[in-house]
Amino acid sequence: MRALYCLLLICSLLPLSGCADLNISNPFETKSSDGSEVYFDQFPDVPIPRDMSVDAKRSLISVAQDGTKTGLITVEGRVDKPSLANAMILNMNRQGWNLRGAAIGSKTMHLYEKGERYAVIYYYEQTTTAAMEIWVMTRLADGVLPTMGNGGAAAGMDAGGSSSPSFYLTPDTSTGTGVAGGGVHQQGLSQ
Repeated sequence: MRALYCLLLICSLLPLSGCADLNISNPFETKSSDGSEVYFDQFPDVPIPRDMSVDAKRSLISVAQDGTKTGLITVEGRVDKPSLANAMILNMNRQGWNLRGAAIGSKTMHLYEKGERYAVIYYYEQTTTAAMEIWVMTRLADGVLPTMGNGGAAAGMDAGGSSSPSFYLTPDTSTGTGVAGGGVHQQGLSQ
């Protein structure tokens, strides 16, 4: 009888140790990584921390006829947002990008420049993850206003799937005032 009580006591104390010895990770725990491990997705000079994954449904990449890629990549992962922003500053700098502006708060935005290209990175928290939108675009020539044509968003798309506009609007400087003939002049890309 005494052995039975000892066995019951041992069996009742066993659950008190809990699951601590099972090494099960907390699915809601955020990682505070240094961000040095990166990979590259659509943009070969924009690093993405290995702890984050690309959300293809919230990404949009356009390829111009010359092969230049512009657009949006959305990535998310269980990382600490301030650590992510600091890691991206270092990683973008290593790739030759220069930080030109920042807005820091509950939502953070960084503006980078590299040659004739710009990258805007927008950081924000989601329910259980942090997300980062990476917008990459090329610099337009001075005075050029991009349009998508009269037919809406699809009108500027060519057969190759590029979102490059079929024409640009430039200021009409025929009289030197910049306002003659309605103020703008339509110039096709082949002109």
